[in-house]
Amino acid sequence: MIKGKQVTLRPAIEQDKYEIFKWLAESDVTVSMMGPPKFPDNLVPTWEEFCADYKQYYFDDSAPELGRCFVIMVNDIPVGQVNYNDIHQNKHRTELDIWMSCEMNCGKGYGPDAIQALCEYLFQTYGVIEFVIRPSERNPRAVHAYKKAGFRRIDISHEELIIEYGPGDTHDTVLLIKQMS
Repeated sequence: MIKGKQVTLRPAIEQDKYEIFKWLAESDVTVSMMGPPKFPDNLVPTWEEFCADYKQYYFDDSAPELGRCFVIMVNDIPVGQVNYNDIHQNKHRTELDIWMSCEMNCGKGYGPDAIQALCEYLFQTYGVIEFVIRPSERNPRAVHAYKKAGFRRIDISHEELIIEYGPGDTHDTVLLIKQMS
């Protein structure tokens, strides 16, 4: 378990996978992250697409260098998920993603706390010093939460973004980076 100030991060297991998918694709927070009308360029994934993106190792610790999901817990109640993707050893960098289970769990500081706790864990455990998160400009609440967690916006051209970090999920992807030392 990874402890934050308000939250505890529990490593997700296979039995959590469908619930985590529903939080992303079928909850009242989905419309603030993906799918029409606000995000016609970032469609809501099907279960099959989700499973292709979030492979087994995200849920069974078989390849932690490739990525891992954690359930965000508050008083033993799941309130969201946070994950890291593959760790680029040569750049000491990884990309994070997070979503809450429902609107009721947004705006309480759980997300920034979870991100800070995960960053500290990855820094201490794997020597990760650069954390990347790439929300849409159309999701200002997420951008604000990431800044609250210590990320800062990096203004680079769309072409530079794709070359260095790969394509984002949306045409208005915002690059936010947190450095640890």
